[in-house]
Amino acid sequence: MISSSVAPGGRVKDNLLLKLVSLLAAVLLAYSVNSERNTSVLSFNVPIEMKNSPDDKVLLRPARRMAQVTVRGPSFLVGPLASSPPPFKVVVPDGVGERLQVSLKPSDLPVPSMIEVLNVEPSEIDFVFEPIERREFKVEVPRRGQLNQQLTLSKVEIEPKVVTVRGPRSELRQIKFIESEPIDLEDISETTTLTLGLRSPGNQSALVTKSVSVRVGINETPRRRTFEKRPVELRTSPAIFGIGIEPTVVTVSVEGPPSVVAELDARDVIPYVRIGEAPPNEGRSVEIRVELPSGCSVSKIEPSTALVFGDRSRKSAIKAQTSSSNKRVR
Repeated sequence: MISSSVAPGGRVKDNLLLKLVSLLAAVLLAYSVNSERNTSVLSFNVPIEMKNSPDDKVLLRPARRMAQVTVRGPSFLVGPLASSPPPFKVVVPDGVGERLQVSLKPSDLPVPSMIEVLNVEPSEIDFVFEPIERREFKVEVPRRGQLNQQLTLSKVEIEPKVVTVRGPRSELRQIKFIESEPIDLEDISETTTLTLGLRSPGNQSALVTKSVSVRVGINETPRRRTFEKRPVELRTSPAIFGIGIEPTVVTVSVEGPPSVVAELDARDVIPYVRIGEAPPNEGRSVEIRVELPSGCSVSKIEPSTALVFGDRSRKSAIKAQTSSSNKRVR
């Protein structure tokens, strides 16, 4: 049987050699890290973070709250710092006025101890605040596209008609109205109600109401038809008799929704004259009215009035008198 052994002195020598190698590696690493060739000088932008901002004021300037810093340090630390820099933190004092001057010092930027902040530009920043106000503005709804030719836009009702805007005085002065999202008329074929968002009125201003309800009224384009020689009904009370009218037929022009007017029958167009308990004097004119189905209306009646006479035998005399009067007028 063969056995091997290591003298205790050999083990001590091996451990000592291992320690020397580790120490040498650590020294070389420290030298590499701290050598000038591994040191970077870099400039980058750092955000400025406002703390304790007043509720009744808005910060107008500077619009871009950034500062440029220049740092020096180990490259493996400078690179990550530049890609994700910590902010300068500015605490706004209570009761601040319209202006606040802040000094930015290299020591105010929280960076690792191995990194040195060489410069901050600008070193001082003036912050300008403005009081916040509330004002009401009218809402306007823009339109785009066109309705179908058979349709007409009857109304656009907005609710609410005015909205409140909260913002700095200088920006509110430039606002004339608040605009909503547009109505696309090409997509509308009947009366409908839409919910439309409101567009932001400015960079520093905010809407208290974010949307409005808009009711869009749509009607069919009226169609017109003419019915000739429609007999005029004489509508009187039972106590009245022995009277007549001239003319006895008229031409009536009717308009209404195309679907209704298209199905309209001549018998549905009923011109009439109504005589009350006391008939008008002979030879006087009375209005001719027309009875129509629901949804239709009269656009024209020719003639629009009728003459009343009391005796058939005197009808010709009245006609002659009327004709003579018309000639004198001419």
